[in-house]
Amino acid sequence: MTQIKATQVKAVFFDVDGTLFSFKEHQEPASTREAVRKLHAAGIIPILATGRPIYQLSGIDQEPFDTYITLNGQYCFSQHGVYHNVPIDKTDVEAIVNYGLTNGIPTLCMQKDKFYISARNERVKKLESMIGMTYTCEDITQALNQEIYQFNVYQEPSRDDDLLSRTHCLATARWTDLFADVFPQQGGKAPAVIKTMEHLGITADEALAFGDGGNDLGMFSLVGTSIAMGNADEKVKEQATMVTEDVDNHGIYNACVRLGLID
Repeated sequence: MTQIKATQVKAVFFDVDGTLFSFKEHQEPASTREAVRKLHAAGIIPILATGRPIYQLSGIDQEPFDTYITLNGQYCFSQHGVYHNVPIDKTDVEAIVNYGLTNGIPTLCMQKDKFYISARNERVKKLESMIGMTYTCEDITQALNQEIYQFNVYQEPSRDDDLLSRTHCLATARWTDLFADVFPQQGGKAPAVIKTMEHLGITADEALAFGDGGNDLGMFSLVGTSIAMGNADEKVKEQATMVTEDVDNHGIYNACVRLGLID
C-alpha cells in the first residue's frame, strides 16, 4: 500500500452506487456518513462523483458536499457555479433514440433536471430493485428537442460496440451488466476529475478516490491514491492503490482511519 501523509490530502472523490450507496440498505450507511462528515470537518473537501443526476441522490447525506461531478462527468458544479458542461451532440441523440426504438431496447434519458425511460423490461426492473427507485416511462422522441447529458441503454454488454458504431462521438462505461452508460467521448469521470482539480486548485497527489465499478477506473488513474471497495469488480481492485472492506462493512470509514484522515 502506498503511504500518504494525512496532511497532504485536500480532497476525496466518492462514487455513489456501491461506494457511498448500499444496495442492501438503499441508503448511505451510518459509518460512511460519519466518515464523510469528519473529513469535511477536518478541512478535506468531499467530492461526489456519480453517474446519477443531482435529483437522483435520495439516501445520500449531501450536507458535507458542495462539489459535484454528476451524469458521469457531463455536468459538474460547486458552490461557485457550473464549471464543466458537456451535453450530447444532437446528431448522436437522434442516433441513440433511433437505436432504442428500432431494437426495442429500453433507454433512459438524463437531462440536467429530469429523467425518463422509454420502456421497462426485466433488466430495468432489476436495476430499479437494486437502487430502490422506479423510473417514469415517457415518449423517448422528446429527447430529440432536449439537451441530453447521458443515456442508459438497457442491453447486454456484447451489443455495446454495435451501438457505438451508429454514433459519431460517444463512449460507453459500465458498473453493471444491466445497462451501458452512454455519454460524449470528451465526457466521463476522468475529464471531470481533471476539471475539478483545476477548479479547486489541487494536484493529483492531494486527491483520493473511492470507487467500485468500471466507470471509476479513469478517476483512479488521475489521483494519488485510489481505494476500491471490497464489493468492487476484480479489475477495479487490481487497479486500485488499496482495497478496503465492502460498503456494508464500514469500508469507507475503515480506509479513512487506516490512512490517518480521521480518528
